[in-house]
Amino acid sequence: MSVPSHAAPPAARDPRLTPGPAIAGFLPPTGHLPSRPADRVWSTDDRLWSWGTWYDGEVSGAECARARLVAVGRCLADPQRMREDLERSVRDGHWERLTRWPGAYLLLVAEDGGRVTAYTDPAGQFPLHYAARDGRTVVSTLATAVAAFAGTGGTPDPAALAAHIVCPSVPELVEGRSAFAGVRRLGPGEALRVEPSGAVTRWTYARPGPVDGVGFEEAAARLRSALTWAVTLRTRGGGRVTSDLSGGMDSTSLAFLAADLAPEPLDAFVYHHPDAPAGDLDHALRHAGVAPRIRLHVTRGDGTSLPYRRMEARGVPDQPDPATATVTRLRLRLAHIAREGGTVHLTGEGGDALLAAPPAFLGDLAASAGLRRLLRDAHALGRLRHVSPAAVALRALRLARTPMDSALRELAVRIENPLSRPVQWPDAIAWWPPPGPEAAWLTGRARRDLAELARERAESERRDPTGLTPGTRAVLAELHNSAALHGQLVDVARDFGVWPQAPFLDGDVVRACLSLPVTDKADPFTVKPLLAAALGGLVPGPVLRRRTKGDYAAEDHLGVRRSAADLRARLTRSPLADLGIVEPSRVIASLDRAAAGLPAPFPALNRLLGVDLWMSARDRGEEAVCPC
Repeated sequence: MSVPSHAAPPAARDPRLTPGPAIAGFLPPTGHLPSRPADRVWSTDDRLWSWGTWYDGEVSGAECARARLVAVGRCLADPQRMREDLERSVRDGHWERLTRWPGAYLLLVAEDGGRVTAYTDPAGQFPLHYAARDGRTVVSTLATAVAAFAGTGGTPDPAALAAHIVCPSVPELVEGRSAFAGVRRLGPGEALRVEPSGAVTRWTYARPGPVDGVGFEEAAARLRSALTWAVTLRTRGGGRVTSDLSGGMDSTSLAFLAADLAPEPLDAFVYHHPDAPAGDLDHALRHAGVAPRIRLHVTRGDGTSLPYRRMEARGVPDQPDPATATVTRLRLRLAHIAREGGTVHLTGEGGDALLAAPPAFLGDLAASAGLRRLLRDAHALGRLRHVSPAAVALRALRLARTPMDSALRELAVRIENPLSRPVQWPDAIAWWPPPGPEAAWLTGRARRDLAELARERAESERRDPTGLTPGTRAVLAELHNSAALHGQLVDVARDFGVWPQAPFLDGDVVRACLSLPVTDKADPFTVKPLLAAALGGLVPGPVLRRRTKGDYAAEDHLGVRRSAADLRARLTRSPLADLGIVEPSRVIASLDRAAAGLPAPFPALNRLLGVDLWMSARDRGEEAVCPC
């Protein structure tokens, strides 16, 4: 492999001009080669090229007599296994075994006959983008590179951006589309094959889901094995391992596993803003206090790290990043980790998606588990959420009788006629939570276009049903969103020489968690029972019994109050208005409510600002992403 290895970037580098590393190419090959320095992925093959600075081990590969492969992400298989499995696949044609190595990665396999096949990871952390040009297919790990090589002009896709802002939990609306018009995205667990003739085939090769015959105890054993092995391989893989330790179940469990497995004491980190505490610090201090091998570091926020401050520090991401709103807090945390010498940093991203049952599981329960179980869970959850248990049960029964195509038609109506109140927990006992008041931010045309997409998708679903249950679909949607967020985190962290890694997003861990029906993982009286069963004896009981999560709403309100004037000015001149997607005055009205301390759709505001920053930077020509 000739891909450059990792080197820490200079501290003074302007993050707005930071090119992300990428792999790209034309399939079949073409004489069009990069004009700036780039390396062939394989020394004797012109199909794929690489540029930029990768982390050490982020790109790995193997070659044999008739094929070669490259894995992009965090493939934890050793070189010998990669080569031997590649040779076996050449002989028997079972290429998908190459997707079962530990870790999470995008896999590209090139055969001597000219065929190239790509496989994404089950969570969707490492996508592939592609577009057609002159009878060839342009592929890349960056959508921006595809737009440049394919000559699409980098035009934004208004429907994809509108759906991203107001319907993030319904990826079906713009399935396969990126933020760039004409640039497609290979989804989680999907494969793309380009033949020597140029013919392209796309299919789902792996959709993690319940496995017949797997019970709770076996699923817990699978998760225990997969998660401990994921952490073990990282602690053995070189580099100094550090971890988040928020006091919550996911990151704290990983910190305890890593502390037991690492050759030296583990440096763990918790964030705390003294003027707007999230409630994590006390839990983190208490849990770390019983672990002599954990050194807890507190990253303290201040006025400069509040949300909505210096959002331009995010730079220009490949796709809009909702975390742009909190980038100063994120950079503060990463700088602290870097100062303590961290290179591989463990996060708990993905744990909530895989282990906490979404409200939609009640529809699965109503359809499969019997009335007694439904009434028991509805009663417990209703009392916990301070809503009528009868209303909870009735919503579950209605959901069990509603096919997805009907739900998509209902979504179209809701997009055209937005709610005037915030979305509440009972609303999520559905195929997806309905869009809230933020849908009114969209222009009438944008709402009509998005509603029409929902109706088109409903007709497609009616003809060819996915076969998913509401609960499983909700888990997968949240998992894919978590994976995308983690990918954006990795992008920001490159400036600090820190490589965030999320063991919960590893393929083996994802498959273990999803091998059990969502109804079997849900218990109103226990938080994340599967994780508690899997890590009993490895992680202290109090960690696995925490019922609360950190709440950053106070910090959001404080940040929006202090940045309200700047945000109003930004929204007034937003390119989203020029593109006909939003009415700025409506967004500003929601912003004013938030600044006054009233309930506000902060997640939607953050997504909108992420799109605004992404478009504004590109309008200013601040993109430097590919050697085109």
